[in-house]
Amino acid sequence: MSGSGALPGTIGVVGLGLMGASLARAARAVDPSVRIVAVEPREEVRAQALRDGVVDEAHAAPSSALAECRLAVLCTPVATIEALLAPVSRLLADGAVLTDVGGAKAHVVEVARAAVRPGVAFVGAHPMFGGHGGYAGASAEKWRGGTVAVCTDAPAEAVERVAALHAALGAKVERCTAAEHDAAVAMVSHLPYLVASALALSAREAGPLALKLAGPGLRDMTRLASFPFDIQGEVARRNTHLPEAARRLEEHLARLLGAIGESPDAARSALEAARAAREELF
Repeated sequence: MSGSGALPGTIGVVGLGLMGASLARAARAVDPSVRIVAVEPREEVRAQALRDGVVDEAHAAPSSALAECRLAVLCTPVATIEALLAPVSRLLADGAVLTDVGGAKAHVVEVARAAVRPGVAFVGAHPMFGGHGGYAGASAEKWRGGTVAVCTDAPAEAVERVAALHAALGAKVERCTAAEHDAAVAMVSHLPYLVASALALSAREAGPLALKLAGPGLRDMTRLASFPFDIQGEVARRNTHLPEAARRLEEHLARLLGAIGESPDAARSALEAARAAREELF
């Protein structure tokens, strides 16, 4: 363990984009003695991370350097996470824990059961924050005050090691199964991404006047559609709970449209109920 007691002495970080570099910066801020071994295919990012002191080692591909890591975190898009489970686990020592930051969990956990070698535990995790910016946008403060889901479909000791990492970086930890996670984020993360995407397509088809009159509301409502497919699309398509979430949304939209057409009182009641629901959410 490091001097902080909550962090391993050496952490592996595979992928130095926004999340990987932020995790490395956050760990360094909590305990400067933590040793960080990174894997990053982009030469310019490896060089910058070394110059910035964000990592101690940076390799172009997973290597034997990961053997000293008691905990390794896959911080790549979800399809790459699944591809890395087997090769990275083979490089870790017995008793090490492998985890990730992917946005869909049940499929990753299922793949990990077959791919991760015996002697290494895999614990799925999902920081419920992110954004844009890549390495250049990384911040040591990104974990602070955020929420991280840590999946309990793993040995308890391994789960607690991953939970301790995220708590030490300043996040609130929510423990849940992978299936519970996916059912929840289908509604609050993956469906909003699809709705934003559908709205962007619909707005583009609305004609030149609509585009001229579009204001900040449309920009805010379609923000999630700006995420690349590899970041959000690959995640959404892995969530088997998404169709049910979409069905519930369709039901509410149909009720609201019906209320608007029925009468002023019905419209007021329905839309005020929606406003109250939003107040409860935030």
